[in-house]
Amino acid sequence: MSKRAEIFYKGQTFIFNIYSMMPQEQRWKRILHEINYWHVMGFWVLLFDLLLVLHVVSNLNNMFEIVRAIFVLATSAGHTTKLISVKMNNVALQQLFDRLDDEDFRPEGPEERAIFAAACETTRKTRDYYAALSFSALAMILIPQFVLDWSHLPLGTYNPFDDNPGSAGYWLLYCYQCLALSTSCLTNISFDSLCCSLFIFVNCQLDILALRLQKIGQGKDHDNGNTKMSIDVQLKQCIRFHMAIVDLAETIERRLCTPISMQIFCSVLVLTANFYAIALLSDEKMALFKFVTYQACMLIQIFMLCYFAGEVTHRSVELPHRLYNTNWVDWSRSDRRNALIFMQRLHYELRIRTIDPSRAFDLALFSSILGIWKLPDGATGQQRRWHQLRFFSIFAILSGMLLLFAIQLAGSIAYLREILKVFYMFATEMSCMTKLMHLKLKGRKLAGLVTMMESSSFATKSEQEEKLMEAGRVSVVNLRNLYGISSIVTATLILLVPFFAGNTELPLTMYELCSIEGRICYWVLFLTHAVSLMPTCCLNIAFESMAYSLLTYLRVQVQILALRLKQLGTAETPLDNQRIARELRECSAHYNRIVQLKDLVEVFIKVPGSVQLMCSILVLVSNLFDMSTISIANGEAIYMTKTCIYQLVMLWQIFIICYASNEVTIHSSRLCHSIYKSQWTSWNKENRQMILLMMQRLDSPLCLRTINPTFTFSLEAFGSIVNCSYSYFALLKRVNS
Repeated sequence: MSKRAEIFYKGQTFIFNIYSMMPQEQRWKRILHEINYWHVMGFWVLLFDLLLVLHVVSNLNNMFEIVRAIFVLATSAGHTTKLISVKMNNVALQQLFDRLDDEDFRPEGPEERAIFAAACETTRKTRDYYAALSFSALAMILIPQFVLDWSHLPLGTYNPFDDNPGSAGYWLLYCYQCLALSTSCLTNISFDSLCCSLFIFVNCQLDILALRLQKIGQGKDHDNGNTKMSIDVQLKQCIRFHMAIVDLAETIERRLCTPISMQIFCSVLVLTANFYAIALLSDEKMALFKFVTYQACMLIQIFMLCYFAGEVTHRSVELPHRLYNTNWVDWSRSDRRNALIFMQRLHYELRIRTIDPSRAFDLALFSSILGIWKLPDGATGQQRRWHQLRFFSIFAILSGMLLLFAIQLAGSIAYLREILKVFYMFATEMSCMTKLMHLKLKGRKLAGLVTMMESSSFATKSEQEEKLMEAGRVSVVNLRNLYGISSIVTATLILLVPFFAGNTELPLTMYELCSIEGRICYWVLFLTHAVSLMPTCCLNIAFESMAYSLLTYLRVQVQILALRLKQLGTAETPLDNQRIARELRECSAHYNRIVQLKDLVEVFIKVPGSVQLMCSILVLVSNLFDMSTISIANGEAIYMTKTCIYQLVMLWQIFIICYASNEVTIHSSRLCHSIYKSQWTSWNKENRQMILLMMQRLDSPLCLRTINPTFTFSLEAFGSIVNCSYSYFALLKRVNS
């Protein structure tokens, strides 16, 4: 068959092939492409990123140079992510492109062909206009600098050569910058236009589906009794077509959500840096013109992605109305029942979203270290005594730290910066104490979590389910190790900072029981701080990794249920209907068990997680204010580094719970579609009534709520916390100045 959908991806894959990112069949081509890909990644991408990072590090006391480098560095980071993502998913992307030419998405009739032709024209214009705009912005960055003022390089990167504008090193770096930035420009053109083209293709298919829904029951021979059969056939064809569209949208989301999310994140950095630069460069016309042009191009870039992805949602919302506008009142009872199930599914919006084990979650290891989990009934008296000793030791450490922080806070009440220096660790200790006491008091109830997770009810039944469980286990282990290492590195850095200040201050700002001018007193207090800080760090690692483990296990169980629902199969005989009825009842019971597990996980997370979110706002505000008062020019770079790293770890700490909980909500919201993707149109009346009841039950996704029942742990909550923290910081800064 002819590849009519080539226009949606052919031009972009041509550029991808230049950089050797698409799969090749012949062995010699694969070898050459691998060499070329690593040449592009190593010399034109990663080396360029390194030069930008070195420029930032070497100019920490020059804000203008930092801004010059940041706006290109953020762009290059997004470009690097796109190259890596496309290379890693090149086979899946090729399969996706082949899927666009399938028979399922071929237009039928002149009206559908007109819709398809309009989509082809839209994607062509979008690609061409965006390419023209990007090349114009690239030319305005590189050419005017050379024509009008070639005493400076067009981009702010580290220069390992002579700074003399006429030297060979200068022209070599100038050419390198031009080619590296051109590589970034071409990658952005190909990837961004590809994303838009795929979104336009989905929009086109939704328009075709809407047209087919409107035509159900039209133009048939009522007198010969063919209308009923025609409606039944047309309705089933529309159902299968809608399944194919939703499956295509999910595939696009899986392959593109990570680089798109990274692009949006980098765009925020670029826009912020550009706005700051524009505010500083009101008198420098050349630099101002460059930043304004680049700003406009960046805004167009994220607008295109958001607009066409938003159109997918907008068009999917209109589908139930199109089905309702048919003459469904004249249909047979069976057709109306099928239409009701179909309409139930159509009420779910299509969205393109932006960035996952039982004993492998190390609950026993952390509980034995912290002494906060219920011991088994067969534990000896000595084990119980050691268990209590570990708990009361950590409790005493946290209580002592909170007391010393409170005394220091009361003594520094007139000094804002001193208050905030105390607050960032005081809030951290408050959240740690809440986690410790909550887990101890709820230990008996939470022990049911482990019992339920180890029960046969949640055991896997197939190789695919085992792969899902193994993927979750690997995700948990990687997250635990990475988060643990970063937390310990941060705690170590906090302890090492005083050595850069000549041992004139202690790592933590708390009440000093003796004068640190004496060496003995100083080292005793330093050792006390170190001994107190490390258990706090371990407690945070334990709780966050446990929370992520439980949420991941819950998500895996939801994915397993979705897999079982998809694999229910067709009903060709009465025995098949009996089998499907039995499996539907088992799936319904399994969902009830998942809800019970979710309630126990919510008990584990709700109180300490809510306190963590509230304390995080205090920590983020304190750190932001502290960062705004630190001067790198005065030799405080090490303090800035410590504060920035602690800020990132704190953001990661709350992101872990919000992200994992959000994944549970997203996957549970797709359970309805999993039922819908089974071959339910061939089932008998009783089974169809059963899945209609299940779809109504699954209409409400699983959400893990905070102490405030209207507020859930989600990425939206994470964004609200960051926005709230910055708002409080801005208000505090304004009042203080």
